[in-house]
Amino acid sequence: MEITLQYFDGCPNWEVLDRRLAEALDGRSDVRVVHQRVETAEDAARLGFHGSPTVLIDGSDPFADEHAPVGLACRVFRTPAGLAGSPTVDQLRAAIAGAPTSAATGLELPVGPLGGLPVACALAPTAGRDQLERWRDFDDEHLLDVERADTALVVHYARTDDSAQRLRDLVATESTCCSFVDWQIDDDHADLRLVVTGTAEQLAALSIG
Repeated sequence: MEITLQYFDGCPNWEVLDRRLAEALDGRSDVRVVHQRVETAEDAARLGFHGSPTVLIDGSDPFADEHAPVGLACRVFRTPAGLAGSPTVDQLRAAIAGAPTSAATGLELPVGPLGGLPVACALAPTAGRDQLERWRDFDDEHLLDVERADTALVVHYARTDDSAQRLRDLVATESTCCSFVDWQIDDDHADLRLVVTGTAEQLAALSIG
């Protein structure tokens, strides 16, 4: 097995991934690790480089995200603790062992605006579960990044033919059932941005993920 760690100079996370990869391999002699520095935008395009750091196992990216752009950019990964600059050791072990992508990347974890059904939600239980499933499906297809602060959450989504309308539909429901925080869609950028604001206590009541 050959594992390639792709990165660019100045990336703050590739060395973290390198250390975690060494821990995940635990001295295995049957695995060769290659470090590949990506120096230019042309190199990134030629390699199909989706950001630093990237790990390839026998040429395949177990953490591939079809919405991630090609280029010299920092990459984020979904982990049990939320978005991070590197997969966890356990995620790397699962990927090396050939686990399905969803298990390796943690895609089953909701990482958009809802971490669970809010206690204060006005929806009936069945409707609430359905709403969570819609959020999870939308996250899996379109989520790009999450920015968190004490009183605000900004969730970045890929803009596609249907993502804007789906996000508006989701937010319309949230504005009714969880109106104790403010839900806004910022449509003035290349991506779609969901902005949720409120006090720290209100966001905690929302089970912000």
